[in-house]
Amino acid sequence: MPAIRLFNRRFNFSSDDLTIPSLVDITLRFPLIVLLLIFHLKTQFFDWSCLTFFSLVYFYPLLIIYCLIMIISLSIFILSLQGTPVNYTYPRRHVPLLIYIRLVLVLMDIVMNMFGLIMSIREFHGCDNLSRGIIILSIGYSCILSISLLIMLVFLLDLTGMVSAEKKWEMRIKFLFCCGRGYGGQSSNIENIIKTLQYLFDDERFDLVASDFAAGLVLLQQEDLYEERSIDIYESVPLQLIKDGLYYNSYAQSAFGWFSLAYQYRMTFLPRICFAMRFRTIGFCCSCCCGLACCQNEDSYYDPCGGQYRTLQYLLRKQKPIILYANFFGAFGRAPFYIAADKEKKTIIISIRGTLSATDVLTDINAAEDILETELFGSGYCHSGMHSAAKYIRDEICQRLIDIFVKYPDYSLILCGYSLGAGVACILSILLKSSYPHLKCYGIAMPGSVLSENLILSTRDFIYSYVVDVDMIARASLRSLEQLRDRILIALNKCDRNKFRVLTTTFVGTLTKRRQVFHSISNDSDRTNLSLNTNSTISQLVSTDQSVERVDLLLPGTIIHLYSTDRVGLFTRKASYRACLSHYNNFNHLIVHPRMWFDHFPASYSTAFADVIENSENSSPI
Repeated sequence: MPAIRLFNRRFNFSSDDLTIPSLVDITLRFPLIVLLLIFHLKTQFFDWSCLTFFSLVYFYPLLIIYCLIMIISLSIFILSLQGTPVNYTYPRRHVPLLIYIRLVLVLMDIVMNMFGLIMSIREFHGCDNLSRGIIILSIGYSCILSISLLIMLVFLLDLTGMVSAEKKWEMRIKFLFCCGRGYGGQSSNIENIIKTLQYLFDDERFDLVASDFAAGLVLLQQEDLYEERSIDIYESVPLQLIKDGLYYNSYAQSAFGWFSLAYQYRMTFLPRICFAMRFRTIGFCCSCCCGLACCQNEDSYYDPCGGQYRTLQYLLRKQKPIILYANFFGAFGRAPFYIAADKEKKTIIISIRGTLSATDVLTDINAAEDILETELFGSGYCHSGMHSAAKYIRDEICQRLIDIFVKYPDYSLILCGYSLGAGVACILSILLKSSYPHLKCYGIAMPGSVLSENLILSTRDFIYSYVVDVDMIARASLRSLEQLRDRILIALNKCDRNKFRVLTTTFVGTLTKRRQVFHSISNDSDRTNLSLNTNSTISQLVSTDQSVERVDLLLPGTIIHLYSTDRVGLFTRKASYRACLSHYNNFNHLIVHPRMWFDHFPASYSTAFADVIENSENSSPI
C-alpha cells in the first residue's frame, strides 16, 4: 500500500508484495546458473567447434543476463523488506525502476533464448546430444519463468481508466465465478452486487491491495487476542430448544447431499456413496448414458442419475423420514431444497441447502435490501439474494404443500437450513406464516444480514438462529464489513513492521495462542435502546427507487449463542460450550479470530450442540 504504478497504470500489488516473488525467482534461477557453469567447465562433453559457438554467441551473453536478473531480483527482495505498509514507504521508492530494468532483462532473456533455440536446431548438428539437451532445457526453463512473470503483470493490471468501474467488477465476477450465463434475465441483481462491491472496496479514502487486507486481518487478530469479549446473558435457553436445533441440524446439513457425505465420512466416502447409489456410479448409470429413466426418481428434480436423492436417503437413515420432494436445481437467486415427512416429530420439514457453488456465492453477496411485504408483520426489508431464492421456493412448493397437508393433516411445518439456506428459510417462513400459523424455522449458522429490525422483533416467537462462538458469517453484514475495512486501515497506519514480518512471524505467533473467551456482563446493561442509527448507505447506491436512508439488515429471530467456555485457539481439539439467548446487537461487528471461519463449519455446530446438551444433562439445566 499504496498500489504500485507502472507505465502510468495502477497494478493490484504494492512495492512490499515482491518479497516472495523475488525470492522464488532467485531460487529458481540459481540452480540453472549453477548447471550452466558446471556444464561449461566440463569441456570434455562437447567438441571445440560446438564450444566456441556456444560460448561466444549464446553461453556468455545468457550467463551475464541471468546474473543481472539475479542481482536485480536480490535488490527488489531487499528493498521490499524495508519500511512499513503505509507510513514509511520512502525506502521502497526505487522498486518501480528496478521492475522496469527487470522487464528489459526478461525481454532480452526471451530474445536470447529464442535465438539459441533457432541456432541449436540449425547449426548444432555437430554437437553431441547432451550439449543440445542442456541448451534446450535452459531455453525452456527460462522462457517459462519469463512468460509467467509477464502473464502475472497482465493479470494484476488494474483496469480502472481502461473500462468503466462497473464493467471492471462485472469482468471480475465473470472470471471468478465463471457464471456469465448464470444470471441471464437478472441484470438488476448483478448491478446491485457490482455497486455493493464498489461501495466496500473502491472508496477514495484508501488504496488497498489484497495483501494489505491479509496483513490488516493479522494485525486485528493480534489486537483481538487481548480484547475482553462480553456477552449479555439475560435469559436461559430451554434444553429442548438445543435438542431441537441438534435434531434439525441433521436435516439442514443433509441438504448438501454428496458434499455432506464426503465431509462427514472423509476416509470412507467412496464406498458409502457407492452403497447409497446401490453400486451404480454415475459413469454406469443408464439414465446418463442411454437417456433412459431407470435411475431417476419421480419425486426429485434436476437429478438425472438419482445419485443426490439416494445420497439424501442415506444421510437421513437414522431419522428415516419420507422424502416427498427434492429439487436439486441451483442457480443465481435459486437454492436447492427438499421436503420430508418426519414420523417421529410429526412434522413436514423443508430443508434448504446452503452455499456450495459459485452461483450460491453470488446470491450471498447480493446483499442490498429488498422490500418485504407481509400480511402479518407489515412492511420491512430483507436480503435481496435470499429473498429471490425464498420466492422461487414458495412458488415451487405452494400447491405441493397443500396436497401434502391433505395427506398429513395433523403434521406441523418446519423450515430449516444451513448458512445461506438458513437465511432463505427465515424469509420463506415469513412468507408462509399466514398460511401455516404453527410454522417454525430453525436456522443453523444463520447469516448476519437477513432482516430489518422491525421484522426481527415481530418474528422472534417462531424463528430460531443458532450461532457458534465467533462464526464470522453470523456477523457479516455491510455495516460490519465496512467497520472491518476501516479497522484494517487504522491498524495498517499504526503498524511499524514490514508486511512480510506481519504475514509470517506475527501470523504464526498469533495462531499458536489461545483467545479470550466470552464473559457475562450485568443484566442491567442497556438493552432497551434497540433503535439503530441510520445514515446514507448502499441503498442509495443500489436501490434508488426504494429508500434514501440506511436500512441495516441484522441477525434474525431468537438468537441462541453456543459460546466456548475455554480459551480456544486454532488448533484446539476439544472445547466446552454453553448456550445463552443473545441479542442481535452482540453480532454487529466481526471478531477477527483464527477460528472465525472454522466455527462456521458443520462439524463445529454438531460438536457444539452435542457438548451443550451433555454439559446440561451432567449439571443443572441451562
